[in-house]
Amino acid sequence: MLPVAGHNVMDVLRSQYKKRRRYDEKFHKFIQKITMSNYFNGFIMGIIIINALCIGLETVDKFKTTEANTFKILDEFFLSIYTMEFLMKIYAEPSTYWKSSYNIFDFTILLTSYIQVIMDELNVGDNLLTPLRLLRVARTLRTISFIEGLQVLVTALIDTIRHSVLNVVILLTMLMGFFAVVGYYIFGYEEETGDKEHWGNLSTAMLTLFTFVTVDGWTDIQKGLEKRPYSQWFTITFIFVGHFIFTNLFIGIIIMNIHEATEKFIEQQRQEKEAILQMKKDYLFKRQHEDVKKMIEKQKSSQFANFEEMTQSFKETLRNDDYVIMTDPCTNPTWMETYLTTTDHLDLYMFRCQQLHFKIASVLADMYERKVSQPEGSLLSRLKQLATQGPSTSAQ
Repeated sequence: MLPVAGHNVMDVLRSQYKKRRRYDEKFHKFIQKITMSNYFNGFIMGIIIINALCIGLETVDKFKTTEANTFKILDEFFLSIYTMEFLMKIYAEPSTYWKSSYNIFDFTILLTSYIQVIMDELNVGDNLLTPLRLLRVARTLRTISFIEGLQVLVTALIDTIRHSVLNVVILLTMLMGFFAVVGYYIFGYEEETGDKEHWGNLSTAMLTLFTFVTVDGWTDIQKGLEKRPYSQWFTITFIFVGHFIFTNLFIGIIIMNIHEATEKFIEQQRQEKEAILQMKKDYLFKRQHEDVKKMIEKQKSSQFANFEEMTQSFKETLRNDDYVIMTDPCTNPTWMETYLTTTDHLDLYMFRCQQLHFKIASVLADMYERKVSQPEGSLLSRLKQLATQGPSTSAQ
């Protein structure tokens, strides 16, 4: 009895494990559906906006002193929602969560917030807490994770800084260094009449040229150089080269990278749609193949009374929300197998119909023969008799 009891216990444990596994899979799919829904993302987006408003109100002196506890409670409330979001996403996608840079950015902000809360509870002092409190403003940047248009722009800016901006900045710095040395010797080299404030050394000359690049306040500097000959040509040349060429070059590179990032984003969306459509097609082909296979097996086992019942059973397996797959069915093995099986059934039923028609014709012929039969013989003998009498008898 002990082996039987142990076997029963193992069966019970296996069944409980299978039930629990099915429940976990169902719950996992439910969490995945929630985290991928637009309502969940909209809710988190609204929480981020409300959190940003609370951070802004906290800078007002009137609210900062009177509503300090309220702001602390609200901050803990927002932090709990961000924690819930992180746990749900990490449970829904444990393998792919860390592959997204935006998810890593969100986790970094959440970790920084927890460090700030822990240090606040330990009373480490404002010298360490102030920078961490300033990092709370970074929570508003989490909106980038929910808006795809902002993601495209951020990607374009990062690619621009990574690949092209460095070369442009190096070239502009070399140009500014050259003009700074020239400006120093022309406008700031002389001890008595030189403009030491703007061209007295290399650093001040570079700062002055940066003002020319931004085209902000360069007219005041030029007024101090009116007594210098050809100073306007120096200023116009550098503004033309440094501002019009390099600034427009930088803007052009950004626009080009934004265009490339937008094209990649559109291509990625198209590939995702094609992948989803392909998954739906594969699922439909698999389901239709299984339905047809079951129908053929039932037909072989003679569970259907006739062909009409078989087609009616197959019609019941079709759904109104099925996608129509516009491909050539002649290349589908399942379709070919179904077609050949259907033609075999049609040939069988045609043969049976022909046999039935022959039987009906034979019965009708027998009935007619009995009806027209006479005492002296059958219809055939009567015709033979008339044929042997000759034309005279027939004329009488």
